[in-house]
Amino acid sequence: MSRILVWDLPTRLFHWLFTATVIAALVIALVVDDDSTFFQVHMLLGLVAGFMVLLRLVWGFAGSRYARFGSFLFAPKALVDYMLGVFRRTGERHIGHNPGSAYAVYAMLLLSLGLALSGLWMSSWKAFEELHEVMAYAMLVVVGAHVVGIVLHTLRHKENIALSMVNGHKNGDAAQGIGSSNAIIGIIFLALTAGASAVIVNGHDEGARQLTLFGQTYRLGESKYDGEEDHDEDHDEDHDEDHDRRGKKRDGHGRHDRDDHHEHHDDDD
Repeated sequence: MSRILVWDLPTRLFHWLFTATVIAALVIALVVDDDSTFFQVHMLLGLVAGFMVLLRLVWGFAGSRYARFGSFLFAPKALVDYMLGVFRRTGERHIGHNPGSAYAVYAMLLLSLGLALSGLWMSSWKAFEELHEVMAYAMLVVVGAHVVGIVLHTLRHKENIALSMVNGHKNGDAAQGIGSSNAIIGIIFLALTAGASAVIVNGHDEGARQLTLFGQTYRLGESKYDGEEDHDEDHDEDHDEDHDRRGKKRDGHGRHDRDDHHEHHDDDD
C-alpha cells in the first residue's frame, strides 16, 4: 500500500470549520447565561454552521469520490455489524467513511440545520425553544459518540484518521485514491462562508437583540411567548393604574358633592 489522497480540500475545510463552530456554539450555550449579550454569539455561530452545512450538501452530490453521500450510504445492518466488529476486533477498515462515522455525519448535518432553523423561529413559537434544546443535547451525544468512534478506530486499526482529515491522505491502493484536492473549490468554500458570516454579522443588532436577514427580522433569545407575558403584565399594571385613577376621580366627585350638600344646608339655616 502507498499514501493516497482520500479527502479533498473542501471536505477538510468544512470538517474543521464546522467542528470549531459547533463546539464554540455548544460551549457558549453551556457556560453563558442566555440573558447575556455574549449568548447572541452562540446564535450567530449556529447560523454560520447551518450555512456551511448547505454548502456541504451541495458538495455531497457534486464533490469527489469520498465526499459524495453515495460513498457512505450504509444500511442499518451495516452499522450494527461494524459496531460489533469494533468490539470483537474484527471490524472492516474503510478508506472513506465507515458506517459509524457515516451515521454520525448525517446526524450532525441534520441536527445543525434543525438547530439553525429552530434558533431563528424560537422567537415566534414557544415550541421551537423546547425542540432547540432537545436537538442541542442530541448534538452533544452525537459529537461525543463520534469522538469515541475516532479513538476506537485509531486504536483498532493503528491509523490516525484525525490526521488524515488534516492532510487528506491515508494508506491504500493507488486505485482507491482521488486525483485532485479541488483547491479552487476549497477557496470558493472559504469565500462563501466568509461572505455569509459578514452578512449575518452586519444584520445583527446587539442592543435590540435581533437579526435582520433578507428583509426579515428575528428576535434573538427571548421568545414572542415571553414577550406576550410581559405585555400582559404591563397591560394589567396599566389597567390597575387606570382603575386607581377612576377610583380617585369618583372619590373626588363624592367629596365635592358632600361639600356642596353641607354648604347648601348651612345656607338654609
